[in-house]
Amino acid sequence: METQGYISPQEVRQALRQIYLSDAETNLQGFLLESLSDELKPVDEKGRWKPSPLLILTFALLCALLGVFVYFSVGGRG
Repeated sequence: METQGYISPQEVRQALRQIYLSDAETNLQGFLLESLSDELKPVDEKGRWKPSPLLILTFALLCALLGVFVYFSVGGRG
């Protein structure tokens, strides 16, 4: 039987790997960076990743809440 014109299962696996690696939805790291980046300009002028303003605000509020909790639970007795 001739195998000319057919592809092997290894070639199919390799092609599928290449497709899934380039897809942003199946790449967890790429998906997280895309979802947490700024919607208008995800990269700045120097090519660095730019976080979302909502992410920065959430982080700042969590730090403030943690600081208040630590102040009143440990340092507030005096």
